[in-house]
Formats: sequence, C-alpha cells, structure tokens
Amino acid sequence: MINKKFLIPFLFTPIIFVLSACGDSDNSDDSPEQAKFSLGISDAPIDEADAVFIEIDEITIAGTETTVISTFTNENDEVVETIKINLLDFQGPDQLKIVDEAQGVTMLPGTYSMELLVVDSGSYVLLDNDATEYSIKVPSSRLRLGDFEVSATSIQIGDTPAYTIEFNLRESLVMRGNNPTKNGYIIKPHGVHIVSEYGTLKGDVSSDHTNLGSCIVYLYEGNPTELGDSYDTEDETFEGETPTATAPLISTLVAVDGTYSIGFVAEGSYTIALMCGTDIDDNIQYNALTIPSPAGNKTTVEIVKGDVKTIDF
Repeated sequence: MINKKFLIPFLFTPIIFVLSACGDSDNSDDSPEQAKFSLGISDAPIDEADAVFIEIDEITIAGTETTVISTFTNENDEVVETIKINLLDFQGPDQLKIVDEAQGVTMLPGTYSMELLVVDSGSYVLLDNDATEYSIKVPSSRLRLGDFEVSATSIQIGDTPAYTIEFNLRESLVMRGNNPTKNGYIIKPHGVHIVSEYGTLKGDVSSDHTNLGSCIVYLYEGNPTELGDSYDTEDETFEGETPTATAPLISTLVAVDGTYSIGFVAEGSYTIALMCGTDIDDNIQYNALTIPSPAGNKTTVEIVKGDVKTIDF
C-alpha cells in the first residue's frame, strides 16, 4: 500500500505538462511579437499504484496578460472540453500533447504563472489489487504552479511542445489518513516544475546494487555538499527543524530490470546519486538517509537542450 511514507520503491514521478511557443507571423512594427502555445503531459512510475488519473477542466496562464485555455486535444486529435489522463501511461521522456499549437493560443513573451482547474470527480488513484478509487484532492480544485518564462523563440517541433510541466509524484502526491482508512490523496505544487530547454538522463544499475533492495536515483541542482532524502518543510505535517542537507529536485525509482530514466531535465548543472536498500524515504519528513549508498555512487552532470546522457551505477 501507499501511505504518507513512500517506500523506497515509491518512485519519483515526474509528471509533466508541456507548452510550446514560437514567434507570431505578423511582421508589423506596431504589433508586439506573440508566442504560440501547446501543452503536453508526462510522468514516471509509482510503486503499488496501477493508475493515477487527473482530469483538467481549465488552465489559466497569468502574467503580462491572462490566457485561459478551456479546450484540449486528446489522443485522437479530437478537441474536447475536459481532458482526463492516466499519468502512468506517459512516463520518462514520453508525453501526451493536450493542447495543440493549432488551437491558436497566443500570448506576449514574459514571466507567467500557471493554475490548473482540476475536476475532483475525475481525479483519483487506483492501487494494486484494489478496485477502490482513492480521490485526489486539490484545495479549491485549483493547483497553482510556479513562475516560468514564455519566449517567442521556443517552438513546438512536430508533436513535441517546448515547455514541460513535470509532476514529480513522489514529492507531490501525498496520502491523507493511514492504512487501512485511507482518506484519499493530495497533489501539491511541491515537486512540480515547468521547464523549457531540457534533456534526458538514463542508465543501468548493477545487480550488485539492486540486490541490496529497492533503488532510487536522486537528482540535485548544482553540487551540494550534503545530499538529503526527500522532504517538504512547507507541509503542515512536517516535524523538526529545517535540515541542512539539500533535498533532491527529482527522484526516480530504478525498475526491476535495473534501468532508470529521468525525462525533461532543465538545462543546467546537477549532481546525480544512487541509494539502494530497505530504508523508507518519507516524502514529507526528513529521514537522514545515507546518500549515496553504497558509497561513491554519485557524479556531476551538465544538461543542455536535446541531451540524452547515460550514467550507469
């Protein structure tokens, strides 16, 4: 079962929405350059969950101006009024485009924030061997995300949007209530990132490591001196003082075949580390886990747009 303490096998989930922007064709000197948008979604596996459904009714993008997106493109390229996605169907570098650039959504370049209006009745988690629909609750049904930059030079290439909202479910999906009286789940903005220029990390983990237990790959911004496990000091249930160890930006579970993949990693410098064993990593509380484990399983990596970097452990 999944509970507020995610077993190490409870993978980071990158969940991901994607937006694309390109210059407007109007060459008038009096008309500000516009950006066209498209949107997609992606995720990564979660332990003990068969499905994580989220249904979106509306997307509001606010900044220099406010744009409301209220129609979507489904898998059959049909325009629909709401879009319901099983996030686990689109993992790693895969994504589902849910707003096509052809829908004609445009806005001025600048700094924006995003808000998703979620349909509560269509958002829920299905667990292994359990037919119960455990509801996903979002305060006021509105998931408010952080700022991101819209640029007229970011373009959709084919069916691939240029902006990505990555949902790290291992950080953002939290169960309320304890087993067996589960009280549904909450998706929080914590662990959700919007990226534009991105690459992919992937690799294999030796059986010498996977034989120790479940393995998680952690990704940190920069080169922290102290690597921490997942925690959220802003959660109302967090206990204790703020740790000195740096929390990961992203974490992902190593698959049973010893492979891992982290999609939609924004351009920049990172530290990547492995932890294998039987310890529990609570996604809210700091557990002071030893990372890397076994010792020495970490390295730094540079990501630029379009990279597919392979790092084995």
